[in-house]
Amino acid sequence: MQDPIYQVPCCFILPVVEGSQSGAHIFSFRPYVLLVTCLLMLLVWPFERATATHKVAHCRSPVADVAFAPDFPMLQDKEWQYRLGGWGGMAKGHPWHHRPVIFVHGNTRDASDWDEPGRSVKQRFLDAGYSMQELWALSYNGKATKDLPPVSQCRTAAEPNIPDLVSFANAVTAYTGSPQIDVVAHSLGVPLLRKMMFEHPEFYDRIAHFVAIAGPNHGTTVCRRAWLFWFVGWKDFMGCDELVPESAWLQNLNGPHGSREAPGLTKYLTIYDGTGSDPFYLPWLFWMPVGDQDSPALQGAQNHRVPGLNHDELRVHPAATSRYMEFIRQDD
Repeated sequence: MQDPIYQVPCCFILPVVEGSQSGAHIFSFRPYVLLVTCLLMLLVWPFERATATHKVAHCRSPVADVAFAPDFPMLQDKEWQYRLGGWGGMAKGHPWHHRPVIFVHGNTRDASDWDEPGRSVKQRFLDAGYSMQELWALSYNGKATKDLPPVSQCRTAAEPNIPDLVSFANAVTAYTGSPQIDVVAHSLGVPLLRKMMFEHPEFYDRIAHFVAIAGPNHGTTVCRRAWLFWFVGWKDFMGCDELVPESAWLQNLNGPHGSREAPGLTKYLTIYDGTGSDPFYLPWLFWMPVGDQDSPALQGAQNHRVPGLNHDELRVHPAATSRYMEFIRQDD
């Protein structure tokens, strides 16, 4: 997911997915245009979960960079049929002293999200005593396109990428010899990982700690029909059929009354803003309450708010990284 830019048409605050900067633009409308536009939004509102006829922004990303240990097996992206990218490992059989950690990125991103210059999560773990044998990340949808113009960004959904995550997690455990792993996921990576565990319940025993950062566990504001209608017409961004609030996909994943939100022996920690500073989870949309600000929370998890941080800051800010590093090391 990209951090939206805010525009204020029709006296409302709307997010526009366009890069990672935030700004505000106020447009002047003739009164009748303003009235008609507002009425259209109110008419569309009740149908926000209706199915769109066309999904946009699903495209084939370039091949992602590969920086695994030389003897790590070559894995294939199941959707695009090229090599699965990412980084991690030293040598098969090399000793490890911490449970291996797998990092799972969000939409339009790749494994490099966890090793950005000046705010590298990987480096923070190395500084804390982890080795490269214990740190892993995959690129499950090719190379990141987040820095391209919006029309050229390639989005994906959770379902097509579950096989890639399964094969990668199995390969890491086989390569390291560790019976358990920890996982740190951001944005789309959170429901992707949760659905993998739901479909492959052996991971409820194999994953010791699950850090879920800014994940759309109960949907995202930017997949609501009123938002989509304003920007892309009667269409969906790729993956919005899964992530619109109250979707059948999420209801099945979360279970009746949230009974499947944090199942198994895995320990769960969520990291999220909870105030609307993360524009993917707004309390209000078009002056109407939607209450999405606590969507990332999971019933049965340790739910940790970090108010005021935006979508990407929740992944890399020291206030967040120190909390989730402490969490996954508590039983090390």
